[in-house]
Parts: sequence; C-alpha cells; structure tokens
Amino acid sequence: MRVLAITREMGSLGTFVGLEVARRLGWEYVRDDITREAAREYDVDEERLIGAVEERPGLLEALTLSARRYQPLVAAEVLDVASRGQVVIMGRWSTFLLQGVRHAARVRVCASRSVRMARIAARLGIASENARARVVENDEGVAARIRQVFGVEWEDPLQYDLTLVTDRIALDTAVAQVLALLEAPELQPSEESCRLLAGLALAARVRAALKARTETASVEVEIRAEDGRITLAGTVGRRDELEAALEVARGVDGVRSVVDDVRVIDAPPR
Repeated sequence: MRVLAITREMGSLGTFVGLEVARRLGWEYVRDDITREAAREYDVDEERLIGAVEERPGLLEALTLSARRYQPLVAAEVLDVASRGQVVIMGRWSTFLLQGVRHAARVRVCASRSVRMARIAARLGIASENARARVVENDEGVAARIRQVFGVEWEDPLQYDLTLVTDRIALDTAVAQVLALLEAPELQPSEESCRLLAGLALAARVRAALKARTETASVEVEIRAEDGRITLAGTVGRRDELEAALEVARGVDGVRSVVDDVRVIDAPPR
C-alpha cells in the first residue's frame, strides 16, 4: 500500500530517479497516465488538463469556470492511483495532494539552474539559450500554478520528506536515498492512514464528478468522505443545483450514502 510521490525540476534527473526506484521495487510508475485517464474518464481535452497543472495561470483564469473545473479532475485521478499502492507518481501535484498521508513518501528532486540547462542542452542537442528558455518557462509555470492552487512555494523544502540536489550526487546515490526513505518506520502504512487516503480519494471523485457535469460544474461545496459516506456542506444558490449535486454524488462508485448539510441561499427559512 506504500506510495512514492516525486516532484522534479526539469533537467534534475528526477524522472530517472523515479523510474529506477519503480524498477527496483517492481512498482508501477505513473505520470502521463494521470492526465490521459482523467481526460478519458471525464471527456475533456488532455492538453487543457496538462496546462491546468503545469502552465502559468493567465491573468483572467481565476474568473473562468473552466479553470476551476480541470484541476479537480487531475486530483481525483492522482488520489485514485495512490489508493492502489505500490506506485511511484511523478508530478501532477501528487506531493501536495498526499500531504498528511502517513504512508505516502514525498520527494523533491532539484538542481542548480546552470546544471539543468547544460543537461537539457546536451540531451536535446539544442543551444544553451534555448535550453535556458525551456527551463525557466517550466520552473515559473509550475511554481505559479502550485502557488495558485495550494498556496505554497514549490521550492520550500518543508513541503517534502526528502529533497535531493543532484548537482553532484549520482543517480544511484539518489535512488539509494529514496529507497532508504521508503523503509522508514514513520512512513509505513497504518489502518488510519489507509482510511484517510481512501476518504480523500472518494471525496476527490465526487468533486470531479460534480465539475464534469454541466449542471453542477459551478457548485462549490465542501465534500467530506468517511467509510463510503459522503457529506456535502456549504451553500448553493438554488434548490435545483443542490438536487443535481446530490444525484451526482450518489452515482459515484464507492459512495454508500450522502448526507445533505447544504444551505440553499434563495430558499425560505426552515
């Protein structure tokens, strides 16, 4: 049931670290599958999902419904994958979405910009200035998106269990550090941590289902899940919005019951 979530800077060797850890442990390795499956399941454009995760937010994006719609779809897929266990998840906000889950190890792989630029230039056979532009665009886009969604700084080491700087250490050394982290007693699964992850995953599926349906895409309510019971709380503008949200929630796989703790603003006092 263990999970490894990695975030990496472009050119930091983070992808190679994740792939090698997965190979040595015989675990599943997941990255592009996240957006591919989310796009298929919720019938949306995959490129827009990727942009919602990696690209710098536009000036007016926070005002658009589509901006708030895509991100829960990615989150739901990440948490579903994590629930399977024995998996390495590369990026896709996994290190932030899994914060607080005991058995999810969260690792950041980084390197100085000059080293990363040189690696990208050599790997792609491009000029150093082109490599620099790619690295800077990626760094700034991902950092801005994480700041927007989670309100934290991507570079903050306190957001992770382990930060690896690969300017000098070899790939095998980095992999050994991650494997050692995964064996730490503090990061082993417990009944409580497995229930927590299951609840987060179910709540995320309900949130994604609401965002995927036209009639409920604008509904913004708190969603809590425990042992298959979903609680919707907060306010909506109309009674038909609430009824549609309750119907969608009841139809999500894994939901056993739905508790309505939502207040309808335009409803008469009860």
